[in-house]
Amino acid sequence: MNTTGLLKGLKKVTNLARATKFQRLLNNPVKYLKAIVFRDFFYARHQRSKGVVAPTFFGTDMHLLLPASTDIYLTGGKTHDSEIRLAHFLINQLQPGNTFVDVGAHYGYFSLLAAQLVGPQGLVFAFEAAPATFRILQQNFTGLINAHCRHNAVADTQGELVFYEFPNLYSEYNALDINQFKNEEWYATAPPTAVTVAAVPLGDFFQQASLLPQVIKIDVEGAEYNVIKGMQDFLAEHPVLVVMEYLAAHRSNDEHVLAEKLLRSLGYGTFIIDREGQLAAITDIGSYLVEQGLESDNVVFKKEGIPAPDQ
Repeated sequence: MNTTGLLKGLKKVTNLARATKFQRLLNNPVKYLKAIVFRDFFYARHQRSKGVVAPTFFGTDMHLLLPASTDIYLTGGKTHDSEIRLAHFLINQLQPGNTFVDVGAHYGYFSLLAAQLVGPQGLVFAFEAAPATFRILQQNFTGLINAHCRHNAVADTQGELVFYEFPNLYSEYNALDINQFKNEEWYATAPPTAVTVAAVPLGDFFQQASLLPQVIKIDVEGAEYNVIKGMQDFLAEHPVLVVMEYLAAHRSNDEHVLAEKLLRSLGYGTFIIDREGQLAAITDIGSYLVEQGLESDNVVFKKEGIPAPDQ
């Protein structure tokens, strides 16, 4: 699919994301009712997820476990405004032959989009620590010659870590640190399961695999600093674009602040993604989130004074 077709498909996702519930119902009544009834009645009572396959706006069929990723099932894409803007940015930025690294890939939505954008000459590496989530990620990567998934946590040292996996509805909160969620209303009824997973620093991984990625996406629910620390020498030498989910201060963002400070010390400036998928420089992420009334956003870190890599 060419860029025009991708942007047209993303526009449809955007329109559905901004539509009312009634408008989304009218878009596909049977599918909408199935998804909502399953989430609000069957899953709420039995806590059992349901495997489905859904087409995405970029033309790839994607395995999902409902009720997680209900937005992808209903619209063909992730519908949070920050996720729409990130998809637009990747469409603008990634070129055939590029390498994209997805840390905290979940079911692989952004990885699958990237696999199409970088083409057969490019590479995608997706890291996912949660076992149940990783099994779906593996399904989505089946048959892709340019995409590889790793069942690892990403950290600053090699070894084993205790990782916490939540029930399906809250699986996007899977994390190494669960203290940040213990005051949430849903936590008492959806406690996590502790698992042991092998950890890998990205700096070591890039060196061993002889990789020079153009874009690294990080969405790791509180482990951001250790992810950056584990590749700080690499980032100091190579002008990679780092896209990191950044939380507002009231959502326990200490690790995000530490990661930002480390990246700034390595010469990286901060940018937000506008609705056209372009970068706009900002100096204070916290103030930006407050001014925009945002709980979180994807912030891009780019080496100051150096054009973004495109090859």
